[in-house]
Amino acid sequence: MNGIGTSQLDLFLNFSDLHLLVFSPKWKLVDIHPGHRNFLGWSEINIDSFHFETNFLRPNQLTLQDFLGNFQHKEYLIKNFYWLDVEGHENGPYETYFRIKKERGQIKSLMAFVKSGVSQDRVCIPPVDKHLIFLGKLLPGLIHNINGPLGTLTGRVELLGYKYSDINGLDEVLKMGFKIQSIIENLSFKVVNELYQQPIEVNFNRLLREEIKFLNCDLFFKHQVQKKENYAENIPQFRMYYLLISGIFSECYHFMRKFVDEDQEYIFNINSFFENHEVGFNIRFLGDFRIPDELDLHFPFSMQGNAVQFLQQQLEGIDGAFLAYCLKRNQGYLEITGRKELMTVRFTFPLPGTVS
Repeated sequence: MNGIGTSQLDLFLNFSDLHLLVFSPKWKLVDIHPGHRNFLGWSEINIDSFHFETNFLRPNQLTLQDFLGNFQHKEYLIKNFYWLDVEGHENGPYETYFRIKKERGQIKSLMAFVKSGVSQDRVCIPPVDKHLIFLGKLLPGLIHNINGPLGTLTGRVELLGYKYSDINGLDEVLKMGFKIQSIIENLSFKVVNELYQQPIEVNFNRLLREEIKFLNCDLFFKHQVQKKENYAENIPQFRMYYLLISGIFSECYHFMRKFVDEDQEYIFNINSFFENHEVGFNIRFLGDFRIPDELDLHFPFSMQGNAVQFLQQQLEGIDGAFLAYCLKRNQGYLEITGRKELMTVRFTFPLPGTVS
């Protein structure tokens, strides 16, 4: 920081809501700025207790060799990383800018600028999409308001059918009434289960069936996509937050949806499985895919990993922060690949109760 005094540096960091951590060549934390603010409880008082391996490498599932490999062809690194606070609790992930100084191949110092004000796994809703939240919050009431009158109507039609069996068309009206009820029940199942703020009993296969059924609200999926479903019969029920699974399914579908040609027909294969205490699903989406103009991507592409690894990758067009949030809470592993003729998704997570 040539030309900038300590007080000026602290003012700049305070203004930009950054922390600067300075490490010695032996990975010892030797300085923290700004001096008047601690970093996750770390300050000049307890700075000697900070261990680079324990408090940084381990929560990011890195070895020192892995970390240094990022600096083979450059002197800086910008990624999202987790940090352990002074009590050993995991924090972040925080966007971090590392800069390494070398002389004759030897490390002289390492600086880390950490943007700790906002965790990168916080899901930010663009202002233009806020109305979707407001609409969503009222869906349970809307379902209730429709379901009551509809139940009365179908009940009356059914009674009329018994009383006046010679009236043509009542069976068709009743059939359509039950079909509408089925659509509403599907919406209700999804909305209510995703609203729960605590783990609920999950039937994994039913969850997938209901998600597929709900996607028929997308008229492209309803009319242009042939669905093939194969569900394993050996999956036990378990308790989990419903959204941690349905959220991954929905985010992956809407990402793949960006690449379709709506005039073409596609095949959507999904199967569930339960192997070695791991539950999951595979999706194979077949057809003729194209890269949309707004995405800077090229076929083939792939993204895979757990929550930590997802946050350190970037795939334009998908909400990696939301996926990482879900993956972290269900200890899941996700793989997404894209080719011109095939999109695939594989999601696995340990059956709750089988991992401590």
